[in-house]
Amino acid sequence: MDVIAYALPLLTVGFLVWYFLRMRRPRKSKNAKDDPVTRQERAVWAWAKILAASQGPVNTFRMARVEMKLEVHMPGTPAYQAQTTWLVEQDALPAVETGKEIALKVDPLGPQHVYPNGTWAKFLD
Repeated sequence: MDVIAYALPLLTVGFLVWYFLRMRRPRKSKNAKDDPVTRQERAVWAWAKILAASQGPVNTFRMARVEMKLEVHMPGTPAYQAQTTWLVEQDALPAVETGKEIALKVDPLGPQHVYPNGTWAKFLD
């Protein structure tokens, strides 16, 4: 009887600690198509004409935030307009000016997700 009197409260406290720790863990998205890594991995090659571009100041890492309005051309689909924001290396800024054409990648299931083609820029969500 004494063993049960000590073991039962300890087991109860142990269970509660386990349960609350388990509940605090981040849960994986049940919808994989909304995962940013998955969207970028399934992106297909496309090209776009830059309709408008505005850039912020160059930071200490020699990168600038560039907001663009694009006319995107994906194989097998009509052209459409999209807006995106990238963090672009200072040396590559002339390539993302209004009127220029650029190669990029687009998520076919979410065509508003437009990714840069190369390491010279990073997609900002």
